Amino acid sequence: MTIPPSLPPKPTYRLAVFALVRQQGNVLLVRPHHLLLPGGPQSLPGHIMLDTEPGLGVVETGLRRHLLSQVGIAVSDFRLVGSHISRSGRPEHPTLRMNLIFGTEYCSGILNPQPDMFKSALWVPQAQLVDNVPEWLRSALHELEQVTSPSVTPATEGSGLGLFRRRQT
Repeated sequence: MTIPPSLPPKPTYRLAVFALVRQQGNVLLVRPHHLLLPGGPQSLPGHIMLDTEPGLGVVETGLRRHLLSQVGIAVSDFRLVGSHISRSGRPEHPTLRMNLIFGTEYCSGILNPQPDMFKSALWVPQAQLVDNVPEWLRSALHELEQVTSPSVTPATEGSGLGLFRRRQT
């Protein structure tokens, strides 16, 4: 059986991963030279995975490596907090990309955005991100709030209730 030549080619799928990093009520946003996420100039650090990156542990490992090389920080555990599909390429042969957004907490490092990748990187108060942000970011922020355990929320960080209690004088 032969396939008729009039059928359109199947779309190509790619996978991109991004990190939604929080630190004490602030969220890390970057301004890349080449936008990978839709909805304006603000974005998240991350990358489009190569076809040569098969395997289960590659997403987390690759995203950790990219955070270190792109902005100079290390993070805690990742939790999937958002996903969406974006379309690019020619209309007759589109490339579809699944963008996965992983929420995490900042651990260490000095924010040092690489100038060949980003115009800037800023810690923005999460309260300022209610309006004028893309829906994918608003949804991911909401989901991150839902999956974060109460012991790691910004309200309890720095309150002296963790491992290192403040000494009363």
